Amino acid sequence: MGRKNVTISDIAVAAGVSKTTVSRYINGRFDLLSEPTRLRVEKAIQLAHYTPSAVARSLKTQRSYLVGVIVANITTPFATSLLNGIGQGLREGGYIPIFADAGDSPDDERRLVESLVSHQVDGLIVNTTTSQNPQLIDLANSGTPVVLCDRYIDDYNFDIAVCPYREPTLELMASMRGRGFDRAAFFTQDFTNNSPRAERLDAFLEGDRDIFGAADPDGDVYLCDPWDPDSTRAAVSAMLADSGDHTVGAYATNTVTLLAVHNALTELGVAVGERVGLCGPDDWGWAHRLGWNWADTLGPGVTTFETDPYAMGLEAAHLMLERIADPTGKKQVRLVPALMPRM
Repeated sequence: MGRKNVTISDIAVAAGVSKTTVSRYINGRFDLLSEPTRLRVEKAIQLAHYTPSAVARSLKTQRSYLVGVIVANITTPFATSLLNGIGQGLREGGYIPIFADAGDSPDDERRLVESLVSHQVDGLIVNTTTSQNPQLIDLANSGTPVVLCDRYIDDYNFDIAVCPYREPTLELMASMRGRGFDRAAFFTQDFTNNSPRAERLDAFLEGDRDIFGAADPDGDVYLCDPWDPDSTRAAVSAMLADSGDHTVGAYATNTVTLLAVHNALTELGVAVGERVGLCGPDDWGWAHRLGWNWADTLGPGVTTFETDPYAMGLEAAHLMLERIADPTGKKQVRLVPALMPRM
């Protein structure tokens, strides 16, 4: 004889509560349950190995309990920590994340959004590839909950979890100037339609002018592709040629670029910390949870400030849960502070 399927009624009897109480637990309405009641229902579900019917649940609530999550580039250390935080936050609220990688392609991002929406996700959390994104604006206008991570979209007010980059960037530059470097340089990937890179660039230009006294800060900006060693090596070589006898405080726009610039300097025989000091954001949240300060392995010439992509992802997930519960609520910006420069 086959095993009898466990029902909500069975759980209610086992826990000594009503079917309504069990339903509230399953639907994540813990605010309507006392702590002892919640624990009794949880224990009864665990002992019975009960799994609610996703189909029945969605028919009753008109929700799929799925949230689409798109990141611009899943290969970066920033993205791995971000996804970890998002997944944790959504699971705590009873939602299942569907992760997707846009591969730094706006076209792929657009197709992924279309696919996820067609699968009736209850919302989208997006680390977008571009700040020019009419598709997500249209979806938000039509009532689909959309939450952004780290990157803004122009011309629309979304819920977003971000790190403020201006102050830590200026503090990094001040620390480099205080260590005696008399010229600044900025290494960045293409910053077009990318708000974090643009914000860091704006802060660098401000610091280059006000802290280093540069007359033409734009001339201290070097474009490179950190995934292409030849591109980074060419940018670093150009910076060294432009600098002459000056010592340089070089700012890299993210951790991947910082490592690429460090590698290029090493290949060119330049000791980091002497003629060139290197600084930038540290977005390897996973490393810090292991208790490892990876920047120490590069030597004493590297200065960083620490971002927290895990916390950013967690805040984005919380924003999504709040937006699903209250679709017309006021849009929010959740700031996840950076830790100041670490020598």
